Amino acid sequence: MPKDELDSLMAGLRRELLALGIPVSWRLLPQVQVNTRAKRRLGCCFYQGGRYWIEVSDRVLGDGALLRQTLVHELLHTCPGCRDHGKRWKAYAGLVSEKLGFKIERTVSTGAQEGPLRQEEVKYILECQNCGARIERMRMSKAVKSPWRYRCRCGGKLRRVL
Repeated sequence: MPKDELDSLMAGLRRELLALGIPVSWRLLPQVQVNTRAKRRLGCCFYQGGRYWIEVSDRVLGDGALLRQTLVHELLHTCPGCRDHGKRWKAYAGLVSEKLGFKIERTVSTGAQEGPLRQEEVKYILECQNCGARIERMRMSKAVKSPWRYRCRCGGKLRRVL
């Protein structure tokens, strides 16, 4: 999807939300950023220096309904008091779901062949030398680098198995 088409889609969705009485921030940058590296999220609303901007994963660009749903989800985060998924955000999401037919939720299943967004493979395994408990890690950490400096809940020393 061309960048200008993506920006105009977000602007149109913003106008629809404003027409419903949802106070989408006027401090929102009009350009949508596309993230080609995001694997664990569909979109994100950033706030810095008094400005909001929205980023979407390139994974949603091929699915128009999912793209609109993601943009609306992130636009709701620009409303006052809605930077999390609290009561106010949920109330606006319910209103959007009722009036516009979008099913806005905190998380969404993509139905893609790639599997769940949050699935990561275990790369490191630590094992307690006392009780045999196994601790799985997906990323390098201090405990993975230096397991002898850390202890299991039982007090036993850890060692790296994988």
